[in-house]
Amino acid sequence: MERRVRTRIAPSPTGDPHVGTAYIALFNLAFAYKNGGDFILRIEDTDQNRYTEGSEQMIFDALKWLGLDYAEGPDVGGPVGPYRQSERFHLYGEYAHKLVEKGEAYYCFCTQDRLEKLRERQKAMGKAPGYDGHCRSLSKEEIEAKLAAGEEYVIRLKMPYEGETIIKDRLRGDIVFENNKIDDQVLLKGDGFPTYHLANVVDDYLMNITHVIRAEEWIASTPKHIQLYKAFGWQEPEFIHMPLLRNSDRTKISKRKNPVSLNWYREEGYLKEGIVNFLGLMGYSFGENKEIFTLQEFKDNFDIDKVSLGGPVFDLVKLGWVNNQHMRMKDLKELTELAVPFFRNAELIGEELTEKEFDTLSRVVDILREGAQTIKEIVDQSEVYFKDEYTLPVVTEETDKKEVKGIERLYTVIQDETGKKSINLFQEKIAACDEAISIDRAKELLKETLDEVGEGPGKVYMPLRAVLTGLPKGADLYNLVSIIGRDRTLARIERMKKLYNI
Repeated sequence: MERRVRTRIAPSPTGDPHVGTAYIALFNLAFAYKNGGDFILRIEDTDQNRYTEGSEQMIFDALKWLGLDYAEGPDVGGPVGPYRQSERFHLYGEYAHKLVEKGEAYYCFCTQDRLEKLRERQKAMGKAPGYDGHCRSLSKEEIEAKLAAGEEYVIRLKMPYEGETIIKDRLRGDIVFENNKIDDQVLLKGDGFPTYHLANVVDDYLMNITHVIRAEEWIASTPKHIQLYKAFGWQEPEFIHMPLLRNSDRTKISKRKNPVSLNWYREEGYLKEGIVNFLGLMGYSFGENKEIFTLQEFKDNFDIDKVSLGGPVFDLVKLGWVNNQHMRMKDLKELTELAVPFFRNAELIGEELTEKEFDTLSRVVDILREGAQTIKEIVDQSEVYFKDEYTLPVVTEETDKKEVKGIERLYTVIQDETGKKSINLFQEKIAACDEAISIDRAKELLKETLDEVGEGPGKVYMPLRAVLTGLPKGADLYNLVSIIGRDRTLARIERMKKLYNI
């Protein structure tokens, strides 16, 4: 009888949730969905030295934010819980001792001092470090005597000395390891805590995991896991090792070269749709040159055998492009609501918004989302719509050389005759308008001013931009005027005329 497909991710709560966790979760979720199975979350928290308070909740929050919903987990329950290893502690000792009883594992009483000297000796001889099997041949009487004396021990797996262990990897084919090069791994430590290897295998078996989809860095550990399954007499799952996410220099992604915290991406204003879409492109081709898709489309289309083993590059430029596509696609009201907290943090809006203020904010978001890569970028580019008090930029030692000429020209154009004429004429036209000015009307006023002054756009529009924004370039003036309205436009012009004696 064919088993129901069950996949899992098993992150450790040791800090901010990692983009790699979301990447592996996405492919596990899609595989389970496509095969009518279950995707579950297990928290591997037996390493108390690395445990970080609050990290577990951040994992829950990040996966839920991205829509990577798990059918079972610590916070949702399920039929094979508990789903925290710290709550399954008693199981690991029981299973380790069962292997001892079966003759598949043994007590090791070697002290740290002996093990350290062994490593030093192996290093001096140019050998790979590894346990030498010293306690493997202890007699039953010797073992009982040491136990009776209360000597501290660990439990090690008896790896076969001969033959090969073969990983039948779905993506990579057969990966062969020589058994005599794999040492007898520790299963249960001296403090009674399990090692990753034991807890991982016991939990995957008891939780009926059929497919282990994880990063390729675990390939070296897999022969030990396979031998554990054999020692217990259990059916091993199918192993699928995904390519690692890479920095642009092809090294493994790390926080030294790339932001890796999902919290960071959320706080920077990336959309969940953009993150998921981007991760779905990591080592996977949707087909038909399609690069923009939803989570549901990804799950519907998914085929694990289409995963490419070339290390996918976590390119922030590409992520920005993908996120921009989703911002442009997103319902404007929803995108504006997502942007509100960012505008508040920048102190551009108050705690309460009237319907009119929200509509104005939506117009700003709609204009800026075309070119911005994140919500935060929208906010950064929006100050010109909200701040009525500003001054012209000043050239300093830190000013980019490319910007110096533009800044110097600003001061020139507001003082020459063409600039003054353009400013005063436009001011008169705005004053004759109603408070609300449409985009089309703003375009007409700018065009009329240009025609009546009789000079090129640069000589007319640059001084207008200077008094309306204080900047040499930026927002389209017709958008700006239509959003801030007649009174604020006039107030800005009048203030800058007085400030710079125009």
